[in-house]
Amino acid sequence: MTKGLNKLFFSPFLFSLILCGHPINIDGLFDDWQNVPLAYSDQYGDGISADYSTLKVTYDSEFLFIYFKFHEGEVLMQDWNDFHLYVDADSDSSTGHYVHGIGAELEWVFGNRSGYQYVGQEQNELYQNDLVLRIGPTITSQQFEIAIARESSPLTINGSQSLLEGKIVLSEFAEGGDLLPDEPGGVLFTIGEDEVPQPEPMTLGRLDDSDIRILSYNTLNEGIIDDERQLHFKRIIQAIDPDVIALQEHGEWNEIDDVIQSWFPNDQWHASWTYRDLVVLSRFPIVNDANMISSERTMAALLDTDAELGKDLLIFNSHLSCCANNEDRQQQVDEFASTWRDWVQSDSGPFEIEPGTPFVHVGDFNYVGYRQQVETIRIGDIENEEQYGNDFLPDWDSTAIIDLFSRHTYKRMGYTWRSDGSSYNPGKLDYVFYSDATIDTGKHYILNTIAMDDLYLDYYGLEWDDTQEASDHLPVVFDISVNDGVGIGEDKVLPGQAILHPNHPNPFNSRTTIPIYLRSPGMVELSIIDVKGRFVNRLIYGNRPRGNSPIDWDGTNDKGQNVTSGVYFYLLRVNDISHIRKMILLK
Repeated sequence: MTKGLNKLFFSPFLFSLILCGHPINIDGLFDDWQNVPLAYSDQYGDGISADYSTLKVTYDSEFLFIYFKFHEGEVLMQDWNDFHLYVDADSDSSTGHYVHGIGAELEWVFGNRSGYQYVGQEQNELYQNDLVLRIGPTITSQQFEIAIARESSPLTINGSQSLLEGKIVLSEFAEGGDLLPDEPGGVLFTIGEDEVPQPEPMTLGRLDDSDIRILSYNTLNEGIIDDERQLHFKRIIQAIDPDVIALQEHGEWNEIDDVIQSWFPNDQWHASWTYRDLVVLSRFPIVNDANMISSERTMAALLDTDAELGKDLLIFNSHLSCCANNEDRQQQVDEFASTWRDWVQSDSGPFEIEPGTPFVHVGDFNYVGYRQQVETIRIGDIENEEQYGNDFLPDWDSTAIIDLFSRHTYKRMGYTWRSDGSSYNPGKLDYVFYSDATIDTGKHYILNTIAMDDLYLDYYGLEWDDTQEASDHLPVVFDISVNDGVGIGEDKVLPGQAILHPNHPNPFNSRTTIPIYLRSPGMVELSIIDVKGRFVNRLIYGNRPRGNSPIDWDGTNDKGQNVTSGVYFYLLRVNDISHIRKMILLK
């Protein structure tokens, strides 16, 4: 009896019968998986090249969601691997393809970006669009989240069933590759009858009329001046109503300037010079613009926003080398980090800027390989220090800048590129980085019209297929305002003062971080209140030391209960001085 109990207790094999679904965002962040029960925990050290760690499974009305993590190291899920996912969609080992104790109707080979459906004696090849496959992140990582359409042919067995119960096996075919689970029979999951709430649609307008709206858009081979696609772009850009447009894959500045000007005849538009295929258009005068790196794949434009923000606004616009060209992409971000470091530290940039100039870095970065390329921009971690010099924290307060994670306005998805005919599944290729030492966030989102209902399409003058027909990239929108509470350099922050930075991510799903900075030790109270001014939760109450303090809020009240979606405020009181900011919780 004791021996049997010990074996059960210490076994790494764990079935998890799902009692309810969960609202998962496929965006390369994983906070929303915290409330999903563990389905299986795999032992450490039983895989040589890759070692599976944990597996979770859940669902909503559209997708089966799968999360898995490796014990250590990073891999790329869409390439450079031989990972196989098997799904037994009817939980019957006698049907489908027999592997490790299950009968799989679906086999997906991640590194090949293809797979097979097994029905009876038939084996049919599948591609990503057959599954409506979504994977995050698009870069190397230790953990991944996957969505497969519940109505896809393999999971419904050619439409003969609804997916109610199944089993999962993960394997690596390489020599010494790992299996999850270790024991034959797969990891069991069930799908309940509960309804997972759909995300609340995000309106396209600004949170505050004074916010400055930036649109970043790869328009695919000068699409805006393509007669067959121009009307799609016109509806999209007029609905977004940006103040600044950063375009990639575009040509002459004067031609595109004329088009944008015709769409907004009551405003005066200004255009930067074109660098390679990059151009910035702005309702604000362009003080200066320049190339940033030798390949001309990153440009800079300084906008005269002094009347609106009290400072000029610096826009970086990038279109880095595509696809498998990881070496060139790393060289480009190394060179940019080096150029920006010298600009900040010794004022040796391509033109003059004031210390503390707010900046945003947008564009099609083509990040489909190593995570290091993201980190070089975000934290200034230069890979080739011999050629490009020392690392450099890129924000004015010597911290990292923010990598913004946005979602679709009507879907829990974070991809910005999609081509259904490609073997590559949709991914996040377009990024927004920004200085949170100088900039406060407003609304931000990715516009995908094929996910919008007719009511909202009609309201904004859009058509269902606009974003799909315009480009293979989706428009990325970011609203900003300068954070007046932020001082650049400690001499501008008086003793006893505090800085309440924007929370990130914002909007958020289940967890957000609120950074605060104290110039000197003090009595601190950080509270959450709702839009009616009612107390929700107190995150800090007590003395805090000088310096930075990132504080997390998990979307619960003071009783530990989850609060509803909506607008909330976080209120900081330090030595009888109050600071307040707004955030949005989306579930």
